[in-house]
Amino acid sequence: MVNKDTLKSLAFFDGFSEEMLEKLAKKAEMKEYIMGLYLNWRRPSADKMWVILRGTISLTVENDRGETIQLETLQEGDVLGFSSFIDFEPKEFISDARVAVPARVLVFRADDILTLCHQDLEFGFLMMKKIAMIAKQRLITRTRLLCGISHEKKA
Repeated sequence: MVNKDTLKSLAFFDGFSEEMLEKLAKKAEMKEYIMGLYLNWRRPSADKMWVILRGTISLTVENDRGETIQLETLQEGDVLGFSSFIDFEPKEFISDARVAVPARVLVFRADDILTLCHQDLEFGFLMMKKIAMIAKQRLITRTRLLCGISHEKKA
């Protein structure tokens, strides 16, 4: 459990009521990760969400030639692991998350969050709205990355 004021300080939780934040705080665990550690190295299942309090986490994928491609770098306030909330099977992370700068994060088990979503539909709506906004932004970022890659090859 963490202090709900920690959640209040994060933009991701803007719009959540005091009661919602209290429930979330009870489900959160604070962890420290060292540089170079992978949070989800090709895990077969997506089951956690992380919110970065301090540090930097790099999202990467490996292409079909075995090369690592840097997708983006996440920092304080950013959220990763939202794949664990998308209802498809198998639930897998889309990218690998590697700690680039030692990080302090909040960790939430997806099952805990989904239970709260089912118990409180307003909470569930807010959570899914936040996740959809992140997914949209990541899609835009990755589309721009791909467009940049294709333009470089033409030159």
